[in-house]
Amino acid sequence: MSFINAEIVKIIIMRIERETHNTTSNRRANRADAYGSRYEEQNRSRNAGKKTTRNRKHSARKSRAGKIDGRRTVLIFLTVFLVLVIAVFAGTHLLRQSDQENASDSQGILSFLSSPKTTDTAPDVTVDLDSLYSPYAVLIDKNTGTVMGAKRSDEKIYPASMTKVLSVWVAIENISDLDASVTMSSDYYDALYAQNASQAGFEPGETTVIRELLYGALLPSGAECCMQLAIEAAGSEEGLAELMNQKVEELGLTQSHFANCTGLHDDDQYTTVYEMALILQAALENDTFRTVFTTHYHVMSATDIHPDGFTVWSTFFKNVADEIVTGGEILGAKTGYTEEAGLCLATMAQVGEREYILVTAGWSSEDVGAYHILDAFSGYNLLGEALGLADESEDAES
Repeated sequence: MSFINAEIVKIIIMRIERETHNTTSNRRANRADAYGSRYEEQNRSRNAGKKTTRNRKHSARKSRAGKIDGRRTVLIFLTVFLVLVIAVFAGTHLLRQSDQENASDSQGILSFLSSPKTTDTAPDVTVDLDSLYSPYAVLIDKNTGTVMGAKRSDEKIYPASMTKVLSVWVAIENISDLDASVTMSSDYYDALYAQNASQAGFEPGETTVIRELLYGALLPSGAECCMQLAIEAAGSEEGLAELMNQKVEELGLTQSHFANCTGLHDDDQYTTVYEMALILQAALENDTFRTVFTTHYHVMSATDIHPDGFTVWSTFFKNVADEIVTGGEILGAKTGYTEEAGLCLATMAQVGEREYILVTAGWSSEDVGAYHILDAFSGYNLLGEALGLADESEDAES
């Protein structure tokens, strides 16, 4: 901008010099004409009356021209001054606007990093989750991350098999071809048997497709599928756990750490129900993950060991008569359990026109009932009632 203003001023100065030169020349011509007129009047006053009259008129016109040139010079100077004022004002305005735009861009980046990626607004309701059996619970709006209800949501928990939400999501992002063939390694089966880890049904040495392992990990909570995904994505379980923790850092979570990909108990593997909800929220942005997570059951393709394939069911949906809640339905879920973690559950549901995430953890009792599943229905039913959808549900049933 300073370079452009300098060029404009330079051009204006050259124009002024040229106009001034022209004006000076005109003035000199006027003076010469005036002196010539006086000389002619002294020597030809008697014999050239008519010619003298013409000369006087000519002199008058020259004089008027000189006055006009003077006015023109004044106008030129005023125009130049006005142009300079406008140029300075425009330059200042553009610099100020540029600073504002840079500040706006910086603020926009900070806002993007620290805020949900949407201008959407969650309903202005609060759900009381204190009536749930689970000691830890949180309900958030999936689009915005707004907390709709919470119960000890920032306290440390063990995630058990909810861990597989993160391990499967990270594996999807780090495996280039999910439709490639894979042979199940025999290296980890003994350790899984020893820890009584849940499995999908693949045998050591069985060849399948990597995509089938996603269903095997999330629906029946197959630990062998997670272990093989870890090898395919990062070379080892430790490698995948490192990628999982990197993802946690990318999400800005500070109360979560993962030591394995299966959810088997480790004192160094922990989170909160709130941060687990945020992990699920982010994972659901991946279309492949969402497809698998919302599947009720899946028929595995035929293999050499299972020539007819085999069917795996979601550990959540196989235990419920239906998925209907007040004003909507539960769309997907991942259960979890270890003795240290208690019963855990991460779910997503559509209630009204929006989607929500509910995470519960820590239910432990001599009563082995599926209270974490009851909590899921209770939580979403409370939300539907708070949104005023209870009457709509009753009308639909009638």
